[in-house]
Amino acid sequence: MDIPEELRGLVDELGEALVSAMVLDDRCRELTTLIQAAGFDLSLSLEAMVTLRSTKEEEAAHAPLSTDFSSEDEALLRTFRIALD
Repeated sequence: MDIPEELRGLVDELGEALVSAMVLDDRCRELTTLIQAAGFDLSLSLEAMVTLRSTKEEEAAHAPLSTDFSSEDEALLRTFRIALD
């Protein structure tokens, strides 16, 4: 699928917004401070896959939402206030 440049920019902005949300989250900052106070350096890497489908495709309108999330996946999504229901 060819992704229009405008859409690519929006996806990039979404990634930046997610990082900002973590940085501004009080609990994330508190946990980082506690880990560093315990004498450890902290490095966090997140990998995300964004799948885009055109809403004009008939299949997309009828495709069921996959619910194969682990409990860790669900916890991470809740951190970003993403509802699974």
